[in-house]
Amino acid sequence: MKINDEHSLKERVLTWDDTFNFRCYRGIDCFNSCCRDVTIFLNPLDVARLRKLLGMTSTEFLEQYTVRLVSDRTGIPAVVLKMRDDATKSCPFVQEEGCRVYEARPYSCRLYPLDTEEGVEYRFIVDPETCHGLRESQEWTVERWRREQGLYDYDDIDHDLKDVMSAEQLWESPIRNPRMQDMIYMALYDPDRFREFIFNTSFLKKFRVDEDILQKIRTDDLALLYFAGQWLRFSLFGKKGFLKLDKEYLERKKGEVLKGAGSKG
Repeated sequence: MKINDEHSLKERVLTWDDTFNFRCYRGIDCFNSCCRDVTIFLNPLDVARLRKLLGMTSTEFLEQYTVRLVSDRTGIPAVVLKMRDDATKSCPFVQEEGCRVYEARPYSCRLYPLDTEEGVEYRFIVDPETCHGLRESQEWTVERWRREQGLYDYDDIDHDLKDVMSAEQLWESPIRNPRMQDMIYMALYDPDRFREFIFNTSFLKKFRVDEDILQKIRTDDLALLYFAGQWLRFSLFGKKGFLKLDKEYLERKKGEVLKGAGSKG
């Protein structure tokens, strides 16, 4: 099905084989206008890529460029890109010649002018009156657009974290503990702090983790995200996965606590 009625674009639902027209380039009269006064949620892979491209620690990036939000419904934290504090409220990375972090641009920027909730059905988030790129002659299928924009890179990690970030249990019993919310935020969005938590605390005494996994997560942010998913499943829902509790260590610590309590009594 070819979408050709510009007045009804935002009402249409597209699947992977449907076609649409779009081209954005420097010189089109609406260039960069989509980068103003918008809310851009960053997913964990966005943060990992952006901080690497900018040569920043994840903690520095989050403090300088993002705002932390917490869902009222689930208690799960989220990260939003902090826009410039000026009249246009433009993206901090947009310049006259375009995006200076284009190589690591966020998922929502890659998907534009489309949006999706489940990755199966897609809708336009703008119309030709606003985005003149939709009037261009270059034609795409949704599937080819996803491939050209590097969106397949997100599929595995999105699938891996989906049952953590939108689990039914959290809708029934939202997380209200600020400390737990911060731990989730750290694991999902702050890989440098999460690494420090793993390697510089008692974490590896409590959990037995294979050496090959440890070697990967020392330097690989993507591997660390998969590890974060496993740890959160255990912490939130008790699902062990490849994480194994060191029962001897826990029993020893329990004995130390009981002994200390007895001496005080």
